[in-house]
Amino acid sequence: MPTEAWWGGPSYYSAWAKPVAAGWTEPSFFPLALFFGKPSHARELAAIGINTFVGAEHDGSPAAMVTDEGISLIAQAEWTSAEIGDDPLVVGWHVSDECDMGSSGCDSPRGEHGSLEIQAEYTRQLRAKADDRFLQANFGNGVLGTYWSPTTMDDHLALVDVSSVDKYAYTSPHVQDLLRDSSYWPIGRTPSSAGAYGWQQDRMETFMSPAASKPNWVFVETAMPFLTEDGAQTIAVDQIRGAVWNAIIHGAAGIAYFQHNNNGCGTYSLIACGATLRAGVAEVNAGVSALAPVINTPTYSWEFGDGLETALKAHDGHAYILAMADGRTGERTFTLPDGLDSTVEVLGEDRTITAAEGRFTDVFESEATIHIYRMVIR
Repeated sequence: MPTEAWWGGPSYYSAWAKPVAAGWTEPSFFPLALFFGKPSHARELAAIGINTFVGAEHDGSPAAMVTDEGISLIAQAEWTSAEIGDDPLVVGWHVSDECDMGSSGCDSPRGEHGSLEIQAEYTRQLRAKADDRFLQANFGNGVLGTYWSPTTMDDHLALVDVSSVDKYAYTSPHVQDLLRDSSYWPIGRTPSSAGAYGWQQDRMETFMSPAASKPNWVFVETAMPFLTEDGAQTIAVDQIRGAVWNAIIHGAAGIAYFQHNNNGCGTYSLIACGATLRAGVAEVNAGVSALAPVINTPTYSWEFGDGLETALKAHDGHAYILAMADGRTGERTFTLPDGLDSTVEVLGEDRTITAAEGRFTDVFESEATIHIYRMVIR
């Protein structure tokens, strides 16, 4: 059975000694990151399954306050080489945030080409360190294919080793409008949905040459991500879960949480906004980490049926189907490839389904519902 285009899994990181030493090449490792975490929060964040900081507040705390908790750090340039030293858990350098939109000092009178030149200089300076760490950058509106960096996104991604993307579709009416205005957005699809996060992954893969040949991570908000427009929302735990799994179904090689928040409960939402949120994110992270050896395998090309978004994986004698509905609710029918046992275990739900004549049905109660099925390969 053919496989979809793929970045290659954890062995990709074997090109750099620091991530190798930090365990990034292990099949059991899947990045569950936090954007610009506060070092003094590292222990609490590690306890809910955060294993990476994409940037860390440079507040006078040592980098070891993060890495001593087993959290890898992708340091921004304000951390000096002397400050991070030879710490193997400082695995990479964070080049920029939304340079495609002119942020991170990338605004230029020469427009997108000037921004690209600035990004290229940032990467040149960091590569010159030659310290066996990869380069990572985050992108924003360039994913839309509209006004921002419409012809240079591929050049931006060519400069870095790992990319990520952030459009907060569940919580921002402005982002929802931007998605609708993109010619790449599916006609009739609701932007405020888990599917918007997988769509971002699909779009980022198109900017790579070959397609999907580098790891891309998808950002998911955990509260109200510094929004000021009318109608801004706070994301719910079930929506966080749906966004994370939809991104993974579409090939995300990591998840990055944006916890910064202005809904009134505290700036650092995973610290300040209550036990329910922390427990929910911890449960999502635990589920992803437990399935990391499966996620970190190629996805097989197979159409299970209409109205589904799926990823078919194989690991240790079993087939796994990661499945969500296509933004709508209700019953879906799965047509299975040959060679699978008829007993379908639904992971984490304490139930099984029996396939008959190579088919089974199941119900998706909300657009954010995720079901993970496991079958013995005969």
